[in-house]
Amino acid sequence: MIKAIIYHSNTGHTFEYAKLLSEILKIPYYSLEETNLPIKKEDEIIYLSWICAGKITKLKQVQKNYQIKCIGAVGAYNKSEKYLEELKSGNQIQSPCFYLQGGINYQKLKGISKLIVKMVGKTIPKEEKELVNLFQNGGSFVKKENLKELINYVKEEEK
Repeated sequence: MIKAIIYHSNTGHTFEYAKLLSEILKIPYYSLEETNLPIKKEDEIIYLSWICAGKITKLKQVQKNYQIKCIGAVGAYNKSEKYLEELKSGNQIQSPCFYLQGGINYQKLKGISKLIVKMVGKTIPKEEKELVNLFQNGGSFVKKENLKELINYVKEEEK
């Protein structure tokens, strides 16, 4: 049985998903940065985190300390099976993994991260107008519907 949602957020999109998921599944959520989490090493969790350069941040640390039932990887790109498979492979993920489109918040990005995101934005084909706009101006795609697959998985596993 899943005891908690543990999340690692950079600019707030992963936090928003953790909060939404907690409300829907009635499971408490905690920031990875919190100390004295009421979770034991053997407890199952859902791990939500943001993606940086193809890596799900803090995943290795969480894998050492908790039993991950499933992962929600939050990124700026549009959802695609190809990208999800690249994430799974690049992060050596064995647990079920779900991609959640988050967004970009330039006001919360700092230093080199802000510069990198802007540079990546310049590589996006102009035909992908929505994504180009996101990388130019920032924005959020966080919504309850994006959690549907993850929620269905958890509900099926809990039966």
